[in-house]
Amino acid sequence: MKPVLYRLFFDDLLKSSWRSVLLLWKPMAWWTFLVYLVFTALSAPLLFSLLDWTIFRGDRLFVGNDDLYTWFFSPAGFSYLFLFILILLIGWVIRFSGIFQIITDDLEGRKVSLRGTSLHIAPRIPVLVKMCVLTVVGFILLLIPLIIGLLIVHQIYLTEFDLNYYWYMTPPEWYRALTYGGIWAAFWFIGSLIMVACLLPALPSYLDGKHSMKETFLKIWYAPMSETLRFLKVIGVIIAGWISVRILADAILLTTFLFLTHWANTTFESLRPLAILTGGYLFTSITMGIIISFFGFSLLSVVITKFYYRAMQPDVIPQAPGFRALTMKTLGFLTWWFKPLRAGLLLFALVLGSLATTYLMVGFGTDQPDGEWVITISHRANAGGAPENSLSALENSIRMGVDMAEIDVQLTADSVVVVWHDEDLMRMAGDPRRIADVRFAEIEDLFLLNSDDHNQPETFRDRIATLEQFLEASKGQIELMIELKYYEPNPLLAEKTVELVRNYGMEEHVVYKSLNYSAVEQLRNLTDSIPVGYVSAASIGDISRLPVDFLSVFHQNVTAELVRNMRNRDQQIYVWTVNNRDDVIAALEKGVDGIITDYPEMTLSMIDEIAMLSPAERILLQFGLLVLETQSLLLPDE
Repeated sequence: MKPVLYRLFFDDLLKSSWRSVLLLWKPMAWWTFLVYLVFTALSAPLLFSLLDWTIFRGDRLFVGNDDLYTWFFSPAGFSYLFLFILILLIGWVIRFSGIFQIITDDLEGRKVSLRGTSLHIAPRIPVLVKMCVLTVVGFILLLIPLIIGLLIVHQIYLTEFDLNYYWYMTPPEWYRALTYGGIWAAFWFIGSLIMVACLLPALPSYLDGKHSMKETFLKIWYAPMSETLRFLKVIGVIIAGWISVRILADAILLTTFLFLTHWANTTFESLRPLAILTGGYLFTSITMGIIISFFGFSLLSVVITKFYYRAMQPDVIPQAPGFRALTMKTLGFLTWWFKPLRAGLLLFALVLGSLATTYLMVGFGTDQPDGEWVITISHRANAGGAPENSLSALENSIRMGVDMAEIDVQLTADSVVVVWHDEDLMRMAGDPRRIADVRFAEIEDLFLLNSDDHNQPETFRDRIATLEQFLEASKGQIELMIELKYYEPNPLLAEKTVELVRNYGMEEHVVYKSLNYSAVEQLRNLTDSIPVGYVSAASIGDISRLPVDFLSVFHQNVTAELVRNMRNRDQQIYVWTVNNRDDVIAALEKGVDGIITDYPEMTLSMIDEIAMLSPAERILLQFGLLVLETQSLLLPDE
C-alpha cells in the first residue's frame, strides 16, 4: 500500500496525463500559438469596434466614473460585457478542443498534426460557440443567487449611512455584513465548484460526437461520488502545483538577477549593463510565465479529456509511456538545443529580448524625477492626525510645509458651502443626517470626531468648517485644491464656490476639480484663469485628450504613457491616494506632477530621499518596482 500523501500527489490519472503532456507538448504548443494568433487577430478589432460604437459616439473622447458605471449596467454595456466574456471563453474552449483532438488522435493511433487538428476543429466551431453561449448564460444564472444574497446582506446592514462610514469606522454592522456575506459566498462557491466539477468532464462530448450532450451530462452527473472527488482532487493538485512552480521559479530567477545586478553595479561604471539586466529579468520572467502557464493549462485539459474517456470509453485508454522513456526523450531534446549553434541562437534571442524590453522600459519612459517639481498635496487636508477636512488639519499641513491642501466642498440646504466629504454626517460627526438636508445653523456646533477616538469628540474641538473659513486660514499660507462633491446634481455649488474664491482674491492660489465631468465643464465656463481638472477613478478612452488643465487619477491607473501624453499637451497629472512608500516611489518614477496623500510628512521625506539618489540607485530602485509589478504576470492567467 502506497502512502496517502504519495497517492494524493501521484494519482494514476495525474501521472498518465502528465506523461501525455510530455509526449505531445510540441503539437499542443503549436496549436496554442495558432489559437492565440488567429483569435487575437479576429477578436481584437471586433471588440474595439463594438466599444467605439457603443461608447464613443459623436464627439465623446472617453467615458469615466459615474458614466462608466451607468454604461456597464445599461443594455449596451451588459451586452458588451457578455460578448467579451463569451469571446474569452470561446478562445479557451477552442484551445481545449485542439488539445482534446490531439489526445484523441494519439489514443486512437492516428497521426497527430497541426493540420489534422485544425481540420477536425474548424467544422465544430459553430457548435462550440453555441455551447459557450449556453455556458455564459448558465454562469450568469448561477451568479443570480450570489448577487441576491449579497444585496440582501447589504440592504440589511450597510444602507443606513454613507458607505465611507462603514469602510472607515468599521462598526458592528460592517463585521456582520462581512461575516454573513462571506458565509453566503463560501456556500455558493462550494456548491458552484461541485456543479462545475460534475459537468466539466461533459465538455468533450461535443468534440467526441459519439454521445449526445444530454447522455454525457447524465452519465457524468451520476458518476460515483468517489470518482468525482478524485477528479476534484487531481484538479486541485494541478492548480496548487501550477502556482507553486511559478512562485519557486520566480524566486530562483529573482535571486539570480539580484546577484547579477549587484555584480554589475560594482563592476561597471556604465549604467547600461544594469539596465540590460533589468530588461533581461522582465523578458525572462514573462517568457517563463508563459511556458509554465502553457503546461498548466495543457495538463488540466488532458486530465479532463482522460477522465471523460475513462467514464465513457474506458477501453480506449492505453498505458502512457513510462517516465524513463519520457526522460530520455526530454534529455535528447535538451541535448539537441545545447549544440553550439542552437545554444547561440537561444542566447541571441535572450539578449535581443532583454534589449527590446529595456528599450520599452527606459527608452519610452518619462524623465527621471529630481524631486524639485513634484508637489505634495494633503488629501482632505489630512496632516498630523487631525480630523479630515478640518481647520486643524489645514494648520498642520501649513506647519509641515505641504505645497497644497486638497479639500471637498458641498452645499447645505440653505446653500452654505461647507468643507465635507461624505453624503451624511455619521462617520465624522456621529449624526445620521445628510448634508443636503440640513441648514448650516443646525450643524455648525457639531464636533468632529477624532480618527483615533471616535467616541470622544471633545478630544479635538474642531467643528464643521465652511469654505470661507478655509479660504481665510489658507490665504498667503498654502494653496488649495477644491474638489466639488456631487451626490445629486446642483449647479449652484460651482457658482457659490467660484464666487467665494473670487471674493477672497484667491484665484491664483486655488485649483478646482470634480468627479462629475458636467461640473468640470461648468467650472471652465465660470472661470478662465483658474486651473480646472477632472478626477478619474475609472475610465475608458484617452482621458489625456480632455480639455482640462490637469487630471487627478487613481494611482493604480497611472501609466508612463498617460504621463507623457499629458506632458506633451502641457497638462499636469496628480495621483491619489498614495499612502505607502512603494506607491510614492512608483509615482515619482512615472514622472507625475503631484502626489495626493494622507501622509504628507512621509511623502515629503520620500521625495527628498529620492532626489539625493545616484542614477545607478534610481535604476535599481526602478528595477525593484518592476519586479513587484511583474508578479501579477507570473500568477496563473488561464
